[in-house]
This record gives sequence, C-alpha cells and structure tokens, in this order.
Amino acid sequence: MKKLLSVLLLGTMTLSTIYAQKNLPAGMRVEVAEAETDHGEYSIFTYQDSEDVGTFGYYLSLGRITDFLGADEILGMEVKNLHEVTIRLGATTNEALATIEAILELYDKDLGTTVEFPGRAATSGFRLGDPVTASCTVVRKPIGGKRLQFIFPEGKRQGRAYLSKSTLKELMTNFKFDIKLHPKQHRK
Repeated sequence: MKKLLSVLLLGTMTLSTIYAQKNLPAGMRVEVAEAETDHGEYSIFTYQDSEDVGTFGYYLSLGRITDFLGADEILGMEVKNLHEVTIRLGATTNEALATIEAILELYDKDLGTTVEFPGRAATSGFRLGDPVTASCTVVRKPIGGKRLQFIFPEGKRQGRAYLSKSTLKELMTNFKFDIKLHPKQHRK
C-alpha cells in the first residue's frame, strides 16, 4: 500500500510539474540544468517575457556568488553578494545546443580571443531585465589551462564571471539529460 501511494504521489507531482512548465506564466524561470562551483552558480533555464510565443528562450546563467568585503571573516557571519548576467542561447533546444557548442569551441582559441554575446541582466525576483552585451575573453587559469571570462555591465560598474570548460560540459550533459527526460517540455 505504501509503495502504491508513493508511486501515485510521485506521478501526480510529475504531471503537475509538466503541466506547470507547459503553461509557463510570463516572467518565470524554469531551471533545466545546474552546476555549482567554488566560484559561482551556473544554470540553463527557460524564460518567457510575456504571453507572446516569440519571447520564449533558453538562457545560460552566469551567476556568481562573492563574499561581501570579506564580511564573513570580519563579522563572523556569512554575507554573500549575487551578480548575474544571462546569455541567450536560443529559442529552441537545437539553437541552444549549437550555441553551447560554439562557446565550447572558444576554449580551443588563442588567449585574448574576445567574442560578444547578447544577454539579459537579472533583476530581483529572478526576472530578466534589459538587454546587455557580455564580452567573453579566453583567459589563462591561475594554475594553468584556459577559462572564459565574461564581463558585463552592472549598474555603473562591470560584473565579472568565469566559466571553466568542465562546468560548461556538465551543464550541457545535464541539459541533454533533461531534454531526454522531458521531451515534451522542450522546443525543438
């Protein structure tokens, strides 16, 4: 009886999640892949601005958590500051995967190679704000190897986020898994 009740509960939760994502309200993010490192939180999510079908898209979140002036050491409490910019990957899964592949190809480019990506700033409440352009440069890791440095406008100053190849590959793997797991929720 417990097993039957658990299966029914799990099935109901899955169906309600599918229904909620198919009827996604405007201004709501739905995470489809996530990765967390010591340097920040990264995700791929879907977002729709309004009821208009043309505003749906897949985005790569370059969120970065940083200590606020080392306050956790000084005050003995944890104070974090979240800076985030998103890169538009495309309106379909095929476009999103192609953009991720193009970003992965940057790791094979020479140091100093710079590319610009259209994106959106994140606002409070995890909504997307105005369009921004994020400048992506291939830079050297402190220990060796390469990573991507994204510089983006953040108010009157610039925000910075770093993305390693392993983190991007993890996101892509998780994204592909979500596409296979929930094919009806994704737009080909």
